[in-house]
Amino acid sequence: MRVAITGAAGHIGREMVSELAQTHEIRLIDRVPIFGHESIVADLAEARVRSFLGPWSKSRSPKWMQAFEGVNVVLHLAADRSPKAAWEKVVQDNIKATWNVCEAAVKHRVPRVVFASSNYAVKALELQLAPACYTRGGPKIASDAAPSPLTPYGISKAVGEITGKTFVAEKRLQSFVAVRIGAFSSNLPENPAWRNLWIGPRDMRTLLRRCIEAQFSGFHVVYGVSGQFTAPYDLSHTCRILSWQPSGCIDSQVCDNAASAYPRDLLRRKRKISRWLLERFSKPSFLRKD
Repeated sequence: MRVAITGAAGHIGREMVSELAQTHEIRLIDRVPIFGHESIVADLAEARVRSFLGPWSKSRSPKWMQAFEGVNVVLHLAADRSPKAAWEKVVQDNIKATWNVCEAAVKHRVPRVVFASSNYAVKALELQLAPACYTRGGPKIASDAAPSPLTPYGISKAVGEITGKTFVAEKRLQSFVAVRIGAFSSNLPENPAWRNLWIGPRDMRTLLRRCIEAQFSGFHVVYGVSGQFTAPYDLSHTCRILSWQPSGCIDSQVCDNAASAYPRDLLRRKRKISRWLLERFSKPSFLRKD
């Protein structure tokens, strides 16, 4: 199976590169290079490239879109992930980028997009149900809950979900999975509020793998949290549609991180390489014509 991963240099992206590299053909896209892997450096908010000959020249698709050719699933992780991001930033990095990814998937007949949504897409509902939703028998937010964001970041994730639902309804995509991710980190958070939303590396890897490999069609919302009873989400649809189960004991996942040895200092040095140099002298083999 061929899987294109956007945002592959990010925290979750590195986990999934490590998870999928041995079992799938992966095509990687990010604004920075991916250490140890061929990748495309690109801004997904850019959907057209104009020739240097002038504005009268025909526009063409940027080369990142070519990476979708022959792909079975796009794992779309790329985004400005700051909950405090300004509206102008999320419009470009989240809303436009997600729309462009879906359009590129349609153009290259990719049947499925897996979208990294966020708990912030339903944050208003969570606060409305709190604190009861953090108890074992309290009300939980189901997969059929409509988006109820509070911040520009949350709105951008809600728009991403609606975008995918629209593409599926129009039969332009066979399936779209919005993963409302809680709080992902390698270690169990000390803050109780983040602990309620936590998903560990093992669960994140297996959850997204099932989003990629499971057999289903249509639009679906699933939740990305580990097995703590204090999570405010109902995982029944998530477990059923994906044939997935989170770990029974969340403490068993602490430091269980396949990508924890990733050399971040090398990544920082890579980021200093100028973009124009990369555009001219690095081209992934899967885009070469020879």
